Amino acid sequence: MKPFSPDGSAGPYSDRIDFRALFHLAREKAWLIALCLLLAGFATAAHLARSPKIYAAKVVLQVEQEEARIINIERVQQENLQSLESLKTVEQTLQTPAIMARVLDANKLAADPRFAPPPAEGQTPPSREQLVNRLAGMVEVRLRKGTRLIDIKVEHTNPSLTELVANSIVREFLLLNQEHSASSSEVATEFLVKESRQLKSKVEASEKVLQAFKEQMQIPSLEERQNIVLEKLKELGAKVTEAKSQRIVQETAWKQVLTLSNDVNALLVIPAVANDQAVTEIRSNIAKQESDLANLRQRYKQLHPKFIQAQSQLAEWKSALDKAILSVPKRVRSAYESARAAEQALESALREQETVALELNKQSVRYNVLSRDVESDRALYQSVLNRIKETSVTKDLKPSKVRVIQQASVPEKPVKPQKVRVIAAGVMAGLVGSVLLVFLLNALDRSLKTVDQTEEYLALPVLSTIPKFGGNANDHRRQIISDAAQSPEAESFRTLRTALSMLGRKEDRRSFLFTSALPSEGKTFCSLNYALSLARQGMRTLVVDCDLRRPMVEKSICGDVPRAFGLTDFLTGQKSFDEVTHPAEAENLFFMPSGTNAPNPAELLARNGIDGVINEALRHFDRVVVDSAPIHAVSDTLLILNRIQTLCLVIHARKTPKNSIRRAVQLLRQAGAPLAGVVMNLMPRSSHGYYYYDSYYDYAYRGKYGDDRKRAA
Repeated sequence: MKPFSPDGSAGPYSDRIDFRALFHLAREKAWLIALCLLLAGFATAAHLARSPKIYAAKVVLQVEQEEARIINIERVQQENLQSLESLKTVEQTLQTPAIMARVLDANKLAADPRFAPPPAEGQTPPSREQLVNRLAGMVEVRLRKGTRLIDIKVEHTNPSLTELVANSIVREFLLLNQEHSASSSEVATEFLVKESRQLKSKVEASEKVLQAFKEQMQIPSLEERQNIVLEKLKELGAKVTEAKSQRIVQETAWKQVLTLSNDVNALLVIPAVANDQAVTEIRSNIAKQESDLANLRQRYKQLHPKFIQAQSQLAEWKSALDKAILSVPKRVRSAYESARAAEQALESALREQETVALELNKQSVRYNVLSRDVESDRALYQSVLNRIKETSVTKDLKPSKVRVIQQASVPEKPVKPQKVRVIAAGVMAGLVGSVLLVFLLNALDRSLKTVDQTEEYLALPVLSTIPKFGGNANDHRRQIISDAAQSPEAESFRTLRTALSMLGRKEDRRSFLFTSALPSEGKTFCSLNYALSLARQGMRTLVVDCDLRRPMVEKSICGDVPRAFGLTDFLTGQKSFDEVTHPAEAENLFFMPSGTNAPNPAELLARNGIDGVINEALRHFDRVVVDSAPIHAVSDTLLILNRIQTLCLVIHARKTPKNSIRRAVQLLRQAGAPLAGVVMNLMPRSSHGYYYYDSYYDYAYRGKYGDDRKRAA
């Protein structure tokens, strides 16, 4: 429905999408979405529980390009298996009834209870054609796009049966091809026998030439001789390297000794001299003799015979050390010369062995050529012999153009139902269904939900939104300003009071009327609490109950007490103004009940009106608030608009239909009512401020201001 403009015409909605509204719509209907998802979950679980477990075994075949073979010696034109038509031919042949019938007979599936359960009593067993069709229904053959691979997949509730059928299809297909080509086996056999005789003669001739070369060169086995020479060559190379290392070590020691000549102390620093066995023993004895001499020096004097004897022995050992050190260079020189001679001898032997190896390599060239000829002729001859044997067994020389890449095996896990996919599909179906249902319910909902929507649709300002609060069914009749002065509901009425006070001069805004399009939308609740908010500002306020059909002001203020004199009594002249005006418990608040039941309220209001009541009330009170009947229920409200300065239309948020509100606005405008705006009553709360003012009404006093509650009024 298009928005309602001030002049009664319809204007277009904005083309923009309100994603925030969509988000909060989903939040509002979250229970419905959850219910749909739950139902989808139950349906998915029931489907999975009832669906049988299907196992699948798969064979992968590769169709090879057929080359010219000996069996096709008389056929010039070859089948081009690279073409898509040939590949499709193989694909379709694998699932023909002929192949299925061969599989059925080869595995005796007609008597297999896994494939063909025994028929119930009174039922006829399935025919052969039905069994073949049933088997074909288990098989799916598919050519992989862009490849030469063909997948054969067999599905059944029995895993072992799928493996049996899949492998049997390939086996029977290959046997069928072999049977078709068996007629050419005789020609191929004759050709191969003739070729084998020629190859046999060639092998014998090659072997004779090789044997003659061995006898000429006197080498029973060239390979063994080469291995021996190579091992010896390797051993000599390692020894030469070791001898060269020893010679370098001895040469270095000799050069050091030769440089120092007869300097005993300097020679002793050289490792070759210091590590000499004789020098090491003498130095050990000298150290022992010096220790003994130190002990004797503590016990005897220097002229004591034992002390003198020890000194003499120490001198002899030192003299022996000098002689031993001076004799080491000769031994070092001798060791150096020995190492050099050994190195030269080993190098000579290595060169001789290298010469032998080179000569042997020359002989091996001719030997290898002859050996390769023998091996090649022998391999070719053996290949022909093997092919003859194969032909005699298979009756078919031509290899199959179809090769098995992957054999079928007994599947361990079922492929159907695919739980993840089924669950995902169920969740998606539940989600999509719930979203569609939410949008459907939203489309069927003709009420006004938000402040923006209301102002855009009615082209009227929303003066205030009264939040929905908990409690029993009659809580909407409470005096919120008195009962819960710090509540968001009370703050919303203060907002309403401020909004109405800003419409114009105070002297022009003294009489107010609250009405609604339909009954039970909270107009009495709003009028009473608005009047109470005015009274809290020190204004003497009178509430007039002009709803003569279903008066609620007196009951809301006084409860279940006898009816007092009121408006009808004043209009009929039975009571004076003071007699029909009653004080309420709140200070500065007075009310005028509907009074005695009138037989025809509309005629009473049309004849007398309430102009006199309003004029009299304005002489005694600062503000007058009129609670009138709903617009669509009766025409009473349209009869009392002469002295009303401000009219507020109360709607039940998210409940009152749009067309009812629009019709009420049209009637009020046609009657010339001073329509100030709309009060959205019972607005659902939202912690995210989707419904305007809710987050502001939750603003609370803190600190020292929290104790002074009266400041809020």
